[in-house]
Amino acid sequence: MPAPGGWFTCEVVRTGPAEDGTVFIMLRDLGGAFGPGWYPAVDAMKREMLATALAAISTGFHVDVSLSSTDEYAGRVNRMYVTRG
Repeated sequence: MPAPGGWFTCEVVRTGPAEDGTVFIMLRDLGGAFGPGWYPAVDAMKREMLATALAAISTGFHVDVSLSSTDEYAGRVNRMYVTRG
């Protein structure tokens, strides 16, 4: 049974594209619910998610993330917003 998803405030640890074009984002939940773990961005927004993740890394800000599940690799990043936290 998959772990439930929801909204989380996270640190972006790493990010980048895989060989098949999937954009993966390594997230660590600041509340300790999960992570660090790899989560693929939804295909329709993968370029925007990559840009958002890179902005968070370069500024040191956190992100508010909507995940379909907290299961690593299985959960998808549906939405992500940079926040000063």
